[in-house]
Amino acid sequence: MEKLYIVLVSLLDSEGNTKQSFSKNETITLQAKVTGENNTLISNKAISFSASIGSLAITSKLTNSEGLAIVHLTNESLSLGAGTASADVEDISAQSIDYEFIDSSTSELSLSLTTVMTSDNESVNQFKTNQTVQITSTLTDGNGQGVANKIITFSADIGTFSTTTALTNNQGIANVTLSSNSNTIGAGVLSSSYRFNEETNINNTFNYQILSADAVINSDIRLGYFDENNSFVEGKIELSIENKTISAGGTLGLSVNLVDQNDDLVVTPIPVTFTSNCVQNSSASIDESVLSINGTASSTFADINCAGTTGTDDVLITSIAVNNITNTASETITISGEQLGSIEFISAEPSSIVLKGTGGQSKQETSTLTFKVKSQLGNVLAQQEVNFVLSTSVGGISLSRVSGFTNSQGLVTTQVIAGTVPTAIRVTASAKMDFNGEMVDVQSQSDLLSINTGIPEQRSMTISASVLNPEADKISGTKSSITAWLSDNFHNPVPDGTTVNFTTEGGNIEPSCSTINGSCSVTWTSSEPRVSNHRVTILATALGHETFFDTNGNNIFDDIDGDPILDIIKIDNLFTIDSGFGNYPAQPSGFLDMSESWRDDNENSTYDDGEVFIDFDGDGVFSVADSLFNGPQCQGENCAEEAMQSIHVRKALILVMASSSAEFTLTNADGNVVYQDSLTGNSTSLPNVPNGGRQEFNFYFADTATPNQTMPFGTTVNISISDGKLKGKTSLIVSNNNLEGFSQMNFFVAQDAGSSPEAAFLTITITSPSGVITTLSREIILL
Repeated sequence: MEKLYIVLVSLLDSEGNTKQSFSKNETITLQAKVTGENNTLISNKAISFSASIGSLAITSKLTNSEGLAIVHLTNESLSLGAGTASADVEDISAQSIDYEFIDSSTSELSLSLTTVMTSDNESVNQFKTNQTVQITSTLTDGNGQGVANKIITFSADIGTFSTTTALTNNQGIANVTLSSNSNTIGAGVLSSSYRFNEETNINNTFNYQILSADAVINSDIRLGYFDENNSFVEGKIELSIENKTISAGGTLGLSVNLVDQNDDLVVTPIPVTFTSNCVQNSSASIDESVLSINGTASSTFADINCAGTTGTDDVLITSIAVNNITNTASETITISGEQLGSIEFISAEPSSIVLKGTGGQSKQETSTLTFKVKSQLGNVLAQQEVNFVLSTSVGGISLSRVSGFTNSQGLVTTQVIAGTVPTAIRVTASAKMDFNGEMVDVQSQSDLLSINTGIPEQRSMTISASVLNPEADKISGTKSSITAWLSDNFHNPVPDGTTVNFTTEGGNIEPSCSTINGSCSVTWTSSEPRVSNHRVTILATALGHETFFDTNGNNIFDDIDGDPILDIIKIDNLFTIDSGFGNYPAQPSGFLDMSESWRDDNENSTYDDGEVFIDFDGDGVFSVADSLFNGPQCQGENCAEEAMQSIHVRKALILVMASSSAEFTLTNADGNVVYQDSLTGNSTSLPNVPNGGRQEFNFYFADTATPNQTMPFGTTVNISISDGKLKGKTSLIVSNNNLEGFSQMNFFVAQDAGSSPEAAFLTITITSPSGVITTLSREIILL
């Protein structure tokens, strides 16, 4: 049997292009080709594949008749960073290839624009005033394919275009012509541009020259410089430094002389172009297009981020192109490597995850953490190893990888995988570098990441109404927004998409909403049914768990944490939590043992026959508290069975469907003398106001319910008198409240000493938001 060996391991994208840099959501085709020693294709041989980032659909494959074994590599976790893929056959050493996943959304634009000037199908950068030249711009994408139907805009310092805009054809080419009259000669810059969006233009420029009609074009111009002996050194660029080495981020000056065949300086201004490998990769800057002055062209080179951590050599090139003849000069410089500067925490997506095994719709059990490594100059560093450490591993929390290499964007990721215990954690990322014999260490810590149940707990649920006392007794269609807020055991917002259900005793209400950032709202609308006391109970429920008080701080309810706290009585005259009206103060231990939820229509904190209840266990009857902890994070004797490891958390409020009309009572200051009562119709004369004295009154008002409730939110009450003086509370606007009973206003009617006796009229007007007016008007004698 002839010896086998792997001759090629390659990576391809979805279009079959060979490359090593892929978008984070791209699928990579990993291909290995096996041949014999005589280049014969070997089929039916098992190839074993491995990859350090991403997931292989299968890890082994037989070669086909062409000697190829092909598998696919995906990146479901959207990891960023550099890795290595390997292929192995039998006892032969594995062949490997490096690759990276990058965030393509933050990459530079892949479109490019090139422009050339031609005459008689030859490239030129000079023409005479009696000539017309063709200007051709080509717009291509990242794969080198022409981009059609895009507008290219042209501009030139001198000369006249046939048109300043042109549309690219199917090959991405746009053509215009440029000409000049006899009076327009000289050098200039020609620009072409494509407007990618409102903020970005893709541009291309080059220098050109228009000569007089009788000029002779000299194509024999040489580039170089004169040394200290005044000898011309052809083909070399003169540098402003001697050792040809600059530090990372450094700058240097470049200059060249333009001479003719006799080594005489060419004093005519000529466009000169400077570039380098680093400049072409946008990793350095240079004055790319300059005009020679008296035979000398100068430029400045500045490193941006070309050196990386290991340093690099860069070839500087300057050139002139005269009618399809290009002359160049060059020089090689060394750029020292960059020193490790910092690690930045970029993001944790999502910032809150749920316990292992509890994931589902809108609930994730893993979070992707992204870090960026930079040099001291602030440039991103590629291929830098980064190590990751968890702040805790309680409950089996783990990392998808404990180290990784940054990609070309300086980014690297790891995933936090939830365990079985709720907790808050951080991830520390660190990197090291040997810089000039000294070890440089940097590290950074992620923001706080929460691992929780992903479901709400009872004490962290809240409900409110935008209007607690709408004018709704006789008016249908009045609306109030009902909002619920829900948090988990760490008081973090529950995951987006958590469902909250609603039911109401009166009016109608939207049945449910889904949370965003821990809250959501529905609309209550006034309608039938209505109740005689105008007080309607609205109940909100969601799937959650009972509250427990964590004595030992392990984020799990266990036997050490105590026994059930039975919610059988009112606490400090507050409603109990079972009904949804009340809350419970924090305790040193135990858990709040709760019954099934019900809508407490009569507000007595006790379930009564006929009241709506939510049958959680489905047995058809209302179930009281079971003395077991109904929650997911439980160990010990007090844990409910699996089917009962949750409850309906609940919160309720009272909304008053207030009437438009009002009931009222006018009394003396002590309230023991009633001057007028709208409920009974009783009425007695008002007391006289003595000269130089006063009389004090109390005015009580409420809606028409039995028993009476607050008037609608926004109702106004105004007290006036035709003569004499009023003091005290003479105007009021009803607040947003759901209080039972009458509101009170205390006021005085006074008569100044020496005033003439007369009869005055005291008027009290109650106006509802819809404009319904209830009026009390009484005569009062001023002595």
